[in-house]
Amino acid sequence: MKKINTYLLAFLLTLATIQVKAQMTSDVVSIGAGYTNQAFYSMSNGELSNITHTDWDIAFQIRGFAASILINSKNNVRLWNAGKAISQWSSMTVADTTSILSDPAYELFNSDTSWDYGAFNRTNDTSNQFDLGWGTYDFITHVISGDSVYFIKIGSTDYRKLKIESLTSGVYYFRYANLDGSNEIVATLTKSAFTGKFFAYYSLVNNLSIDREPVYNTWDLTFCQYLTLTPYTYKVTGVLSNDSVVVAKAYPVDPATPTPGTLPFNEEINTIGFDWKSYDFSTNVWTIADSTVYFVRDRQGNTWKVVFTGFDGSSTGNFYFDKGPATPTGLLENSGIRTFGIYPNPASQWVRLMLETEQSAPASIAIVDISGRQVREINTSLRSGLQSLELDVANLPSGIYQVVVRQGSELQVTRMVKE
Repeated sequence: MKKINTYLLAFLLTLATIQVKAQMTSDVVSIGAGYTNQAFYSMSNGELSNITHTDWDIAFQIRGFAASILINSKNNVRLWNAGKAISQWSSMTVADTTSILSDPAYELFNSDTSWDYGAFNRTNDTSNQFDLGWGTYDFITHVISGDSVYFIKIGSTDYRKLKIESLTSGVYYFRYANLDGSNEIVATLTKSAFTGKFFAYYSLVNNLSIDREPVYNTWDLTFCQYLTLTPYTYKVTGVLSNDSVVVAKAYPVDPATPTPGTLPFNEEINTIGFDWKSYDFSTNVWTIADSTVYFVRDRQGNTWKVVFTGFDGSSTGNFYFDKGPATPTGLLENSGIRTFGIYPNPASQWVRLMLETEQSAPASIAIVDISGRQVREINTSLRSGLQSLELDVANLPSGIYQVVVRQGSELQVTRMVKE
């Protein structure tokens, strides 16, 4: 009897939490006058950190398999493919920049749709899965060997040559020097020094690595200034999403719209982006797009509604918005099945799915990838009441999945991230 009461209490607390959270609250995030800062934000916990965005030049991806390397476009860092073999490093001179720095075909930019394609990765051969742009992965030794040389601008007049030599045993090896070869710096960045982070940052000016992010799986959105590539390349101020956080945009809708319905969720990190606002030159004020709602599905599988209400521009860097849960993930109306979370999420070996059903009956549990393809189905029997199921996900590729629980005509869907 005591065990049953414990389950009942947990169930009632879950429902109470859902009821309390189902209200919109107002929030403001500021990245400072002139957009000098970057803010990292959790949908459930609010702003996690707010840090200067001008103290780094390049950033190295710590987790994942893309070995992405970014440049700091906020800090006006620019990068060009030098058009030289890495073996020509020592013989390069200032004269090698002739026609390169003025030719747009050689300039490289970060992707504004994926964290996996930093400026250093943009010369990759898309037909070769082992070509990462700045180097090539050897699947036998598991070493990425650098094969490219770059020119990089890190100040108004400060140009350097730079090459990433390798990523070996969790250590990035790279070097940079003045264009004439003087003042050469041999540098390393060790991934284990940034455990739990998405990127580690480096200042070429100060020859210094920088730890500036919250832990990877704690933040959902970042507010910052960045470079957009369409319809042409220019600097914008907006909101980018974390890896594995997906966003749906609803327009035109009544902002009171409570759920995303059948809207598709998008993995592109700039789905919120910057164009929910525009500058009215006749009145010199920023205006917010009418009838626009964003639904953010965070890394825990919760879906949030976000409605922007104001933007101050460069005078303060303030973003104003309302947020609140949409229909909680795994709690579809009129369904005899309710799911209350999947843990751990992200997962690597196994997950435990918490659910409650109205009846005892056979059921199926399907795992569906982001393309809609069913990758696994488990037939089981569910009893009425609150229960948990353990699912083995060790052999699934990394990515975003939906766990679909079906019992007769009843259906529930919960999001899962596989590391």
